[in-house]
Amino acid sequence: MSGFKLGAGITAFLMIVVLILGFMSIEVIPQGHAGVVYKRSSGVQEQTLSQGWKLVSPLDRVTAYPVSTETVTVKPFNVQTKDGKPLVVEMQYDYSNQLEKLPYIYNKFKGQDSGIIQEGWLQSRAKKASLNVFSKYSVLEVFQKQGEINGEIQANFKELVAEHGFTIDSLTLGAPQPDKNTMQAIQAVVDAQQKLEQLEIEKKQAKAEAEKRIETSKGEAEAIRIKSEADAKANKLLQQSISEELVKYKSLEKWDGKLPTVTGGSTPMISVPGEDKN
Repeated sequence: MSGFKLGAGITAFLMIVVLILGFMSIEVIPQGHAGVVYKRSSGVQEQTLSQGWKLVSPLDRVTAYPVSTETVTVKPFNVQTKDGKPLVVEMQYDYSNQLEKLPYIYNKFKGQDSGIIQEGWLQSRAKKASLNVFSKYSVLEVFQKQGEINGEIQANFKELVAEHGFTIDSLTLGAPQPDKNTMQAIQAVVDAQQKLEQLEIEKKQAKAEAEKRIETSKGEAEAIRIKSEADAKANKLLQQSISEELVKYKSLEKWDGKLPTVTGGSTPMISVPGEDKN
């Protein structure tokens, strides 16, 4: 009986050991991740583990890295423009780890998890890309060409990290924040530009009004010329149409029927304009 009990105890112990080892051998790879396996005997394995429950040796180390898109927010940091003006910027970017390069990433960063890599190496490269780009622009250009600068930083950042197994999907740069003195200088330049633009608008308006007045004057002068020519032509035609008979007729139209009195005689004389009295 004692032998039976001893055998049952050993069996139970072994089952417990097997269960413990079984639980220790199960690795859960989160959704959107892949696992890199490090064997103490042969090092990093080229074959990665897909998401889900996986059975591995308790002696192996498994590190999960995201292969889906991750969004990272970079805390505000300082940059400097081409003309030496300090600015504070912040950014957010989306990235993913290249599945085929996960073993390389594991080796390069000595098995660090993705969070540490994001906060350390990736963030330093994002800042480096920003410094490279901002140093090419004056402070005024920074506020005039934010879209262009955003695109350049993304391209620069992408180039810095691509060969190391990271893919940058997008990058969004926050509005740069200048210090008080720089902000006042920028505002002064903006005010001057707005004033210049307003003067240019007023100049164009004055030119347009002057041209309008000139055209109006030309039109009035042309109208006077046409009227003068018409009056002259009418007068000429009138002169050409006047004859001796017409003059006599017009005189008769105006005669009131009274004969003029001739001094020294008793016979009144009727004088017709244009008629020879001899």
